[in-house]
Amino acid sequence: MAWVREGECNRCGECCKSGDPFGGAEGIGEFPGACPLLVTVDGNLACSNRQHPYYLAGCNVWPSIPEHIVDYPSCSYTFEWRE
Repeated sequence: MAWVREGECNRCGECCKSGDPFGGAEGIGEFPGACPLLVTVDGNLACSNRQHPYYLAGCNVWPSIPEHIVDYPSCSYTFEWRE
């Protein structure tokens, strides 16, 4: 049994704005204090580097359980418990 994530990212940026996962090592991005990979593209929030190892190993597979998004009310992912 495991949680199965459903849905698509709605690009709300709540998780990306919650802190800099690189601790300043990637520089200051468009939104100070947020992930420096977060940018605005045509009025929408987006990741500037979807080939970055952090994105591929972290953001691409996150959130993986409902507890990850409890503090992000705009997140569009849902979870279903499946056996």
